Amino acid sequence: MKRNFAFAVVAILSSFLVFAFTFDHGTSSAEMAMGKFKIPKKVNAVIQDKCYGCHNPNARGDKSKAKLDWDGLAGLSMADQAMKMKDIAKVLEEGSMPPKMFLDRSPDKKLTDSETALLSKWANKMAGKLSK
Repeated sequence: MKRNFAFAVVAILSSFLVFAFTFDHGTSSAEMAMGKFKIPKKVNAVIQDKCYGCHNPNARGDKSKAKLDWDGLAGLSMADQAMKMKDIAKVLEEGSMPPKMFLDRSPDKKLTDSETALLSKWANKMAGKLSK
């Protein structure tokens, strides 16, 4: 009896895991969600290519991690997420990211005008949604 019960539990858990990892739930792995916070695929592609290297929990620079940690963003309160989105929009508007010293070493990480526009539009939109 115990063996049948254990088998049933394992079978049920396995089916949930298969469902969770194979079924398209309408959001991609590139989208984080907490409340209204989402990162669309195109935006995430730019973030991964141009921003994530310095703004992640394993990055070398403590200052860049303290300013923005993409992995920790979804865990913030909606008010704090809104503030981060406003900060991102401001930095994009100023053109101060990535910093000039970094771009001297890695010019391929410079944001194009279209990437800047995409990130800025998203950050402003998210700041508005999260502030409501």
